[in-house]
Amino acid sequence: MGEFASPAAREQALKAARAAAKTQQWSVAASQFEAVYAEEQTPELNRELVTSLYHNEQFLMAEQYAAEMDTAYLSSQTDFDLRLAVALKNRQFIFAREFCALPAATKWRDQGLAQVTQAEDASRATLATTQRLLAKQFTHLGDVSFGEQRQRLEQARQLPLKEFMQGVQYLLVDPFLHPLMRATLLEELLRLRVQATVKLQWLDDQLYTIDTADLQPVNASRAAAGIRSYFQEDLGQRDPMTAANAQQTVTLQLMMLYPFIDKVVTQPASWARLVAGEDLLPEVTAEEKADMIAWQQRLNRFMAELFGPLNGENTEKP
Repeated sequence: MGEFASPAAREQALKAARAAAKTQQWSVAASQFEAVYAEEQTPELNRELVTSLYHNEQFLMAEQYAAEMDTAYLSSQTDFDLRLAVALKNRQFIFAREFCALPAATKWRDQGLAQVTQAEDASRATLATTQRLLAKQFTHLGDVSFGEQRQRLEQARQLPLKEFMQGVQYLLVDPFLHPLMRATLLEELLRLRVQATVKLQWLDDQLYTIDTADLQPVNASRAAAGIRSYFQEDLGQRDPMTAANAQQTVTLQLMMLYPFIDKVVTQPASWARLVAGEDLLPEVTAEEKADMIAWQQRLNRFMAELFGPLNGENTEKP
């Protein structure tokens, strides 16, 4: 049954936790709320636990729990302010800005961003050396493994927006950065809703100018919708296992093609059929098929860098 011998015992612990919180016995409240939350994860309990941890100055734990239910903090200004305060105590500046950019946060956005800016300014004064190190490691993502790249990106989210953007703009034109990480950075800009113009070194080795205001989610592309329809309504009905495996591959492919997915995947159903190992539709020309195969082999080579050769494919072949 868990930590509590009965529902009544659990209810008693919850009452004790709330009583401790009411009298600002935050250590006791946090301990009790954590035990109750372990058995039932609800938005209300999450907020009560995070509130207690925050007031008990257990900021890292408060952040970890709050991150499990970010949307639970968008129903009132009090909840919004708490989530923002927790993030800023942990110097999660990029998340804090993304949180303020959410549509549900419109009413509190301006004052929230003002708090973030103030916290960023304070961190520049007190953590200059640490921030320089984070910024240096961030701009050299292409020198390390993909796993290390993800770790450094997570650390870079503790940089103020200005320094974070400087790193992103440098990385987007780094020809050695894995395209999956490049797409991840573009998604960060999408969530931040920043108004900026950036340069992008894309898969065709061409340099593009991107207005971040024009970025849309990967799933908003016409290709993604067509592929999803094929997997769900056609192949998924005939062979669910193959459809699920192919969908995982295509998801990574579309990420790497971002933000020019529809430029490459002009025939979504045929692209999906090719990934799934099915015969292409009769209207697909030999030239179109060759172009799709060439693109997919190129993308598979990038995926093989992360996971090893796919389906025994020789990734060195042209």
